[in-house]
Amino acid sequence: MENTDEWANQLEEAEAKIAEAYEILSALRQELRDAGKKQDASAIGEAVDRLARYGRLFQDIRESWADPDQ
Repeated sequence: MENTDEWANQLEEAEAKIAEAYEILSALRQELRDAGKKQDASAIGEAVDRLARYGRLFQDIRESWADPDQ
C-alpha cells in the first residue's frame, strides 16, 4: 500500500523549507550585489536557482501523485 498522502506531506514540508531558504538567500544575494560583491552574489545566485528548481520538482512530483494519468 502506498503512502502518497504521507509522502506528499513530507514534500510540502521540504518545499516550505526550500522556500524559506530561497527567500533568505535571494535577499543575501541582493545585499552582496549592492555591496559590490558580484562574484559572491553570483555564487549565491546559483544556489538560489537550484532551490527554485528543486521546489518546482517537488511540486511536480506531488501533482503527479494526485493525478494518476500523469
